Amino acid sequence: MRGPSPKQGFVQILKAAGLAALLLLGLAAAPARAAEASPGPPYIVIDADTGAVLASDNPNHPWYPASVTKAMTAYMVFQALAEGRLQENQKVTISAKAASQPPGKLGLGAGTKVSVKLLLEAMIVRSANDAAVALAEAVSGSEAAFATAMTRQAQKLRMSQTVFSNASGLPDPAQVTTARDLAMLARALMKDFPDRFGLFSKTHVVFGGQSRPTIMSWLGAYKGAIGIKTGFTCGSGYNLLAAAERDGRRLIGVVLGARTSGQRNTLMRKVMDIAFSQPADTSGALLVAALRGSPRIMTPYVLPAGTCAAGISPGTEMMAKGELPGWGLVFGSFISKAEASARIAENREALKKVVNAGKPTIVARTSIATHRYSALLVGLEPDDAGSACRHLQSLGVYCLAVPPKLLNNPQALWR
Repeated sequence: MRGPSPKQGFVQILKAAGLAALLLLGLAAAPARAAEASPGPPYIVIDADTGAVLASDNPNHPWYPASVTKAMTAYMVFQALAEGRLQENQKVTISAKAASQPPGKLGLGAGTKVSVKLLLEAMIVRSANDAAVALAEAVSGSEAAFATAMTRQAQKLRMSQTVFSNASGLPDPAQVTTARDLAMLARALMKDFPDRFGLFSKTHVVFGGQSRPTIMSWLGAYKGAIGIKTGFTCGSGYNLLAAAERDGRRLIGVVLGARTSGQRNTLMRKVMDIAFSQPADTSGALLVAALRGSPRIMTPYVLPAGTCAAGISPGTEMMAKGELPGWGLVFGSFISKAEASARIAENREALKKVVNAGKPTIVARTSIATHRYSALLVGLEPDDAGSACRHLQSLGVYCLAVPPKLLNNPQALWR
């Protein structure tokens, strides 16, 4: 008789450790029964060198990345440095927009000139939002253009369910990712920029004559920790993209949506310890790049009301007049109407044999960071919406199925 699979055994150990009841998160604006049925936080652990999935739970569930976004911003900056489009000692003039970013930040004044090297260190070590925006503008000219480039690069890295709207991870309902995609990102950072990955384990940054410690609590919380990034917003909860090395073996872990940083680190320690205890031979294991499966619920969670209220996306306006009918499919947020329209056309073509119904719709949204356009297909039946999204996701295409109540709610998370 066969014993439990590695994943089944892993889940059994977690339950025995009392982790199965951790951190149940409710869905804002959803009925109470949906919150009661909500799963625990998504997580995944992979072998960094082989990409083998050692453990996971709901790794394809959409989530807000928060400041873990800065790991992707770093990837883009590393790429620009490698291609000679930026130099480490190059001075970047801090714009009024960068200077006006909310904390955490260094407090850089508009017009200040700061090196790319210092901005990188400040963004990674201190999670400085002003540094992230300044780097985005240095690479692409504007944060909006940089966010578009981030999303395109994410697709190249096969981060199939990720959309970026800004460089810092500040709240933007259009900016979503998954535990699986973040694990793919960390592996790409290790593989593509091994000479720069050490920045994620720096314990301090010197600025203004003062040494400022890292906010990456994982580095001191786990034996063998080597980075890489934490994140928190009211919408995301406490996120952690982590890496650790023991006896020459490197693992990458992702935990999304913890209630506190302590709970986040505790869960990560548990799953990392169990993964390190498994055999190093991962031949025949499922690879993270091949990991498929639909999320249990198609909409990202936020922490329940009273803990952190979900913010309204400023300046929301619909190009289409009146109430949007039926269920809708959200295909992402784009920098221009033309790009949004093109994505709708591409996805409708891909759905020809699955769903022929639906009305193409573009929703314009002006946020603090950028003016963007969400691409939708509306007027669908619930079953058709679910089938369509599953089909697109099987092709590696980003898709969210949204019920009528959330489709027409000006505070809905997808906006």
